[in-house]
Amino acid sequence: MTPFRLPAFIKFLVGALLLQGTTALLVMTAQDTDLQKSGWLVVALGLLIGVIAALWFSAIASHASQHSLVRASEKFNRQRDRIRRQAEKEKTREIRDSHRLVLRESKRSQNRATLKLGAALGALAGLGALLFFTQFMTLGLLAVSVTGGALLGYSYKAHQTPAIDAPADANTGSLTAKPVEQGRVLTGEKLVSPEKPE
Repeated sequence: MTPFRLPAFIKFLVGALLLQGTTALLVMTAQDTDLQKSGWLVVALGLLIGVIAALWFSAIASHASQHSLVRASEKFNRQRDRIRRQAEKEKTREIRDSHRLVLRESKRSQNRATLKLGAALGALAGLGALLFFTQFMTLGLLAVSVTGGALLGYSYKAHQTPAIDAPADANTGSLTAKPVEQGRVLTGEKLVSPEKPE
């Protein structure tokens, strides 16, 4: 149901008043004339007034329905845009929250692994020092050197991997180039495709 609109009401009221006025004039004219001679003229004039009034009211109704359709379409578009923006915000929030959760879990597991590794290496270094001081020099020196090598390798690997909070391209290059096809590299920098079994 379309809501009440004052401009359409005024147009319909003017049309109804004009129709009533012309009908009253037609009736007064018909009373003063001889209907035997000019009856068909009065009937034709009444039909003409009816057709004009019908066209008038049809145009007013068409304009009112088009106006209400345009308003409904605009309202629908505003609601659709609002829902789309809200969905985008929720999607962004979900992605951000899941990213934070993944970062938190990866930091937690990395911290646990680092703690376990540190404890194991500390225990190994302690055992090496104990063996070194208790006259098992070879075993103690071996344990201390293995511990040092493990610490050195672990720190080197930690420096090679990018930090979790850093952007993806901070420590690595971008992969914009076309990947090299699979094959074997021989001496002289020549790429040979692998042989297909026949």
